[in-house]
Amino acid sequence: MNTLSKAILTFLLFSFSLVVSAEQEDVRYYDVEVILFENLDNSARQSENWPSSVELELPETFVEIGKPYPGPLPKEYQARLSFKPLAKKELQLQEQVTRIEGSESRRVLLHTGWRQPGMPRNKALNVYFKRAIAGTPAMAVNTESSTTSRLAQPQAGELEGMIKVILSRYLHVETDIVFRPQREEMQKDIFSLELLDQIDQPIVYRQKQVRRRMRSRELHYLDNPVIGMLILVTPYEVKQ
Repeated sequence: MNTLSKAILTFLLFSFSLVVSAEQEDVRYYDVEVILFENLDNSARQSENWPSSVELELPETFVEIGKPYPGPLPKEYQARLSFKPLAKKELQLQEQVTRIEGSESRRVLLHTGWRQPGMPRNKALNVYFKRAIAGTPAMAVNTESSTTSRLAQPQAGELEGMIKVILSRYLHVETDIVFRPQREEMQKDIFSLELLDQIDQPIVYRQKQVRRRMRSRELHYLDNPVIGMLILVTPYEVKQ
């Protein structure tokens, strides 16, 4: 390769690096923090007819926090800032978690956070999660207590879902989340077919929503009779 060819190649490589650097500087990054909690109030849980089973339709491409990016990372995104879990000290909603955990009618199912680029709708990816939820040991039942009859016993089960954050003029969030409680063990001394049918039927609680025109730095609540969600999206300042 002669001197002129080397000079041209060097110029092209330098120009390409400038383009990539400029594209990366144009990308905005966000910290996304989510709390999912269960409403144990029986009246709320009975306000809807819930399905007996739900299988989420996973898209062809999705991302799991803490796992490798699915496929080649687009050149405009920085790998160290793309769908990386937030450290505990970076989470901002610990006070809300404490309040929920201190409530007799709520329990926290998930508190998590991650950092990601702001992606337009045609590039936005679902963040997928699936984890086991522990139950609470049954307490002595006081038949005269109004609280006992009003609240459901926290059950073990499986939490599965997808959360997608979309950037346009505003932020938009799409969710599809299910909680599958474990089926209660049937008592051997049950002879009522009606009661047997009630116990044998599984229930799956689902939250599927689209929240549009969200503002960053504001705490948003996605309502649901059973699965409530708090989400905070905060712009992240990229350190050069």
